[in-house]
Amino acid sequence: MSTRKANKERTRHKLVQATLKILHKQGPTALTTGRIAQAAGVAQPTFYVHFKDMDEALEEAAVSVGESIRTRLREFRDGLEDGASPQVATRQAFTTGVEALIADRRSAELFLRHRRDVANPLGRRWRELMDGAREDLIADLHARGVGKQVDDLVVLADTIIGLVLTTVESILDGRVTNRAAAMEMMMRSVEASMQPTTSASALGASAA
Repeated sequence: MSTRKANKERTRHKLVQATLKILHKQGPTALTTGRIAQAAGVAQPTFYVHFKDMDEALEEAAVSVGESIRTRLREFRDGLEDGASPQVATRQAFTTGVEALIADRRSAELFLRHRRDVANPLGRRWRELMDGAREDLIADLHARGVGKQVDDLVVLADTIIGLVLTTVESILDGRVTNRAAAMEMMMRSVEASMQPTTSASALGASAA
């Protein structure tokens, strides 16, 4: 790579990081090309060398955050044990999800804050990220035999993801101070959802 191209990519990266920093600390209304350029340490016209408008800069910032979280999730998924029981595999899936998001606090906070704003690139990327995470989780659970114990892996995956997000949000907000206790409580909820339900006919037979 030429020195000029490397410098250009470095400047673009600085602008993206400056966008994320302002968005994280002050919110989307504080974003201006001048503030982003100043935070990146470049002249304001430089912004337009790299991005045609603010939406394009936000889109790339959202992609950057999404890739960061996906990388974290992949790293933690690689640590899942082969041959684990369905219960252990499910616990590990929950734990890895929480730890992966906590490990990248800024990215997690940005996505959680904007996840319902579909007009915002972060909201759109969040949906894509969650769809991918759900597919990965279903594949992991299936590979570890969890599908033999539960009727619907999709429902279980959605349950795990929902509890992961609730736990992470509580930790990041400071509402949870005992992380281990909170995670244990949530994991018990996941395990409870895996228990087979007793059919009405079985109940009738036992009552007779």
